Amino acid sequence: MEQVSQPEIAAAWSLNPTTHSFSSDTSPTLTLSLTNHGDRPITIYNEHMDPSRVLAEGSLVIFDLTTDTPVDQLKTRFCDFQPPSKDVPLRETKFHTLYPSKLVSFTATFGRSKSPSQPSLPGQPLRARGVHGLEIGHEYVLRPGTGWGWVRWWDYGEKDEVINPPGGRLDGRTIAYKHSKAPHAGFHVNVKALPEIKFNCVE
Repeated sequence: MEQVSQPEIAAAWSLNPTTHSFSSDTSPTLTLSLTNHGDRPITIYNEHMDPSRVLAEGSLVIFDLTTDTPVDQLKTRFCDFQPPSKDVPLRETKFHTLYPSKLVSFTATFGRSKSPSQPSLPGQPLRARGVHGLEIGHEYVLRPGTGWGWVRWWDYGEKDEVINPPGGRLDGRTIAYKHSKAPHAGFHVNVKALPEIKFNCVE
């Protein structure tokens, strides 16, 4: 693994709109944007910077300002163990090129389901899962929380040349599971510095 300086990547986020109407046909959109402050394009394999996954894992803090309590979240666990099958497809949609000073954005629906999630274990009471616990008439604040913001696989260059290097096309199993064979050491994006976002819910 080549030892190089870590990329300078800055993060920003937004929620639009900040008033969530339960009667609307569309839910707000949570957007996470990355900016490469280096002088070379890099391509990242985006898993732990995907806002859909971050929401599903319950990594964000959703605090109810009306009741002065955190919103209880059920967390989805993603399996990172290698499957026994020899064929692991290369997930090209997870590769994204970050060009110098150019914003790249990832989005996720930030909404409330019409029915509660089932408990993870028998005998547990029904609990809200992530943003599914939002209530009409309440005001909230969204905070970045912890446990995400990690880019474990990246390389210099644009997506097509990174996926198809001179030695042959990247192997899906190696990219997904054999982290020690990444071309460079992974790095963290400072998501802890993201500002809190206030929002409210109406009928």
